[in-house]
Amino acid sequence: MSKIELIQHLFGYDIWANDKILEAASKADADALVREKTGFGSVLATLAHIAGAQAIWHARWTIGKNPAAIADVQNAKTLAVVKEAFEKNHAALRTYVTGLIEQDVNRMSHYQDSRGTPSSRMLWQLMVHMANHGTYHRGEIAAALSALGHSPGDLDFVYWERQREDHPNR
Repeated sequence: MSKIELIQHLFGYDIWANDKILEAASKADADALVREKTGFGSVLATLAHIAGAQAIWHARWTIGKNPAAIADVQNAKTLAVVKEAFEKNHAALRTYVTGLIEQDVNRMSHYQDSRGTPSSRMLWQLMVHMANHGTYHRGEIAAALSALGHSPGDLDFVYWERQREDHPNR
């Protein structure tokens, strides 16, 4: 498997796991999503953080800096706003990832961080970072949702792989 195929595979998993978390969150009471504590303050705030980070990294890869209106997502007050951001991000990321060629992921990506500081890394490193970032925070959210009685179920990579093998057209 090439590096680009691995990246595409990883992003397929990331989107699947996000969708499972969002489905479980949809079953919880809206007040509980704000009340239940996680690393970014609440389940809703942590979901918004993941969605915001996706938009930020996509913009860094495509225009070299953070998008101007990211605060709207990261300060979302409803799950509907966060879900809309994920849908938009997932569509943009699918398009971006499927359009990549091997040379793209091996190039240096130059961008400005949130403080405006210039930085550079290989694109594949940044893409793996974004996917791992989501995995970390989904773990926090999954624990909180489970405590609320709304477990998202198994989110491990191998469960995504098994589902893909069992249902290849999904």
